[in-house]
Amino acid sequence: MTFETLIIENTGFVTTVWLSRPDRRNAINLQLATELSACMYHLENDAKTRVVVLKGKGQHFCAGGDLNWMLQSPQLAANEQTGFVLASLFNQIYTFPKPIITVVAGNAMGGAMGLIAGSDFVVAESDATFCFSEVKLGLAPATISPFVVKRIGEFRARQLMTTAMAFTASDAMKYGLVDKVGTSQELDAFVNSICNHIVGNAPEAVKTTKQIINQVTHKEIDQPLSIYTAEMLLMLQEKAEAKEGISAFLEKRKAVWPLAKSNNQL
Repeated sequence: MTFETLIIENTGFVTTVWLSRPDRRNAINLQLATELSACMYHLENDAKTRVVVLKGKGQHFCAGGDLNWMLQSPQLAANEQTGFVLASLFNQIYTFPKPIITVVAGNAMGGAMGLIAGSDFVVAESDATFCFSEVKLGLAPATISPFVVKRIGEFRARQLMTTAMAFTASDAMKYGLVDKVGTSQELDAFVNSICNHIVGNAPEAVKTTKQIINQVTHKEIDQPLSIYTAEMLLMLQEKAEAKEGISAFLEKRKAVWPLAKSNNQL
């Protein structure tokens, strides 16, 4: 597939997805949202992708939702479609079965937080700036709120969202929105290290681990949950990956993971 608002690069099981509307500070319009959703769907089923790195072309990661897109039609049905497209995209990022590392440079505003909050790892350049800017525009951070609240907590979200105050990368790390802050070179080294660790692990086991975490989060620890986790462990034990991983450990060698077949190709 080819995209007009994205650039895709793949190197050794790591796929980098660039938001590419630099003239609009990578603001999310219908085309970008639709293309990013389609891209993530394909990468989900691509055996050559074990980690996704999300970046923004140009000086800024993402300016949030494209206001021109939001103002194209005053009709309620069109606005409902806008909200649904964004909510679906953010949920797709959050539930994506493979690890996502988001790299933030420049500004990350409004809807960009939905991409950030749903990612597994978030790193930011030291001079990056963040802002939940919606209430300044007469809007609310509605579609991003489930993911942001889950990541940084209810009361921190209240403070940042109702004031719409800009905050630094260091503050974002203190709030739990960002995991590491540094220079571009430092972040490249960190991201490469994380990618190498993930790629070295059994890919199906990594995907299943994310699935289990999503399932058990905020659920009561009871017998049905215990049965579910036991069944997931048994399922993995019967797969070729587990047999190879255990054998490699006992034989003191590096595991060679069997390649799954890709259902889709970009």
